[in-house]
Amino acid sequence: MKPPRLPSPFRNVSQAPRSFKFRSAHVDSRALNWKERKEALEREVQGDSVEGAPRKLRFRGGPSTQKERESRYEALRRSRRRAMLRSAVILLALLYGAWLGMKWVETTDFAKEYLLTDPS
Repeated sequence: MKPPRLPSPFRNVSQAPRSFKFRSAHVDSRALNWKERKEALEREVQGDSVEGAPRKLRFRGGPSTQKERESRYEALRRSRRRAMLRSAVILLALLYGAWLGMKWVETTDFAKEYLLTDPS
């Protein structure tokens, strides 16, 4: 006679893990008509309306010409270029200020005088 098997705290890959599936007894009436509603929406998106006439596409802003698009693109490029130049000027100013600060510390012997003085 074999001894009884104790449950292991580790996963046993030879057996499928236990699972729980909740099946509701309540069926929503909308779920029953899902396929019909889905097909109706697909027909509407494709342009097949109830009458069978194709839908007209409407775009925001009206018709756009090539010249208008080019001018908007150029304005965007100019603004990007200005932002890049502005950030480069700020970086150069900060580097120059850091260089002046290092030059001042080296020429004034600020650190040596502060450490050698007797506080008493």
